[in-house]
Amino acid sequence: MSPDRFYLFNSRIATHVVFWIAYYIFFSLIWATGQGLKASFFLEFILLPIRIMAVYVTIYVLLPKFLVERQYIKFILGYGGLILFSAILQRIFIHFFYESLILNNPSEELFSFKMLLRAMILINTTVFLILSFKIFQLFQIEKRKNEVETAMYIELKADRRFYRINTNEILFIQGKGNYTTYHLQGGSKITTYGTIKKALEELPANFIRIHKSYIANKAEIRSFDTNSIEIKDQFIPRGKSITDEELL
Repeated sequence: MSPDRFYLFNSRIATHVVFWIAYYIFFSLIWATGQGLKASFFLEFILLPIRIMAVYVTIYVLLPKFLVERQYIKFILGYGGLILFSAILQRIFIHFFYESLILNNPSEELFSFKMLLRAMILINTTVFLILSFKIFQLFQIEKRKNEVETAMYIELKADRRFYRINTNEILFIQGKGNYTTYHLQGGSKITTYGTIKKALEELPANFIRIHKSYIANKAEIRSFDTNSIEIKDQFIPRGKSITDEELL
């Protein structure tokens, strides 16, 4: 399974935006009480930044820095501290922006063990759900990286001639309309009739579609940044939806 299939429209940003909008609407509806939908939507609106902060600190800081590096104690301590801090923020937001402004009935206690525990459980549920998806995605990426690639040959037809090519010779592939150009070791090229999508289907897992018009052999990637990928002194464009993990 290609990791980019986890994203809607092959866009990580679009996927995150759609998720948080759906999350906001869903929980506003299910947590509605006698105060009405308006109050529920307002409450979830002021709490949403806290949930987003907790999620992104976990998956983009604690996960790669500690959990992936197998520093489990540091991860647990960091995660516990993050959830507690988020719960304290949630209680402050509820007390001053919801109970005082909307309900006009603030709790006598700003903090209590029961309130903090409830807030921690709710925040942890959200973070754990998204963390599970992220870990599964990383597992798929790692599985693809660790697959043993055997020598594989494909047959290409160009200018009425058939070519038998070892896939290890392919540096990258460029698609243009219904024609596909294979850039090979030594600087040679073979242009065939066919789409870039079909070309990818015939290649092993170490080939990745990095742009709508390019496929790269990951074993040949020398360097990359947010805009381009270097292969044998040539720079080819990188799509915005491609993550660094997919290129490693």
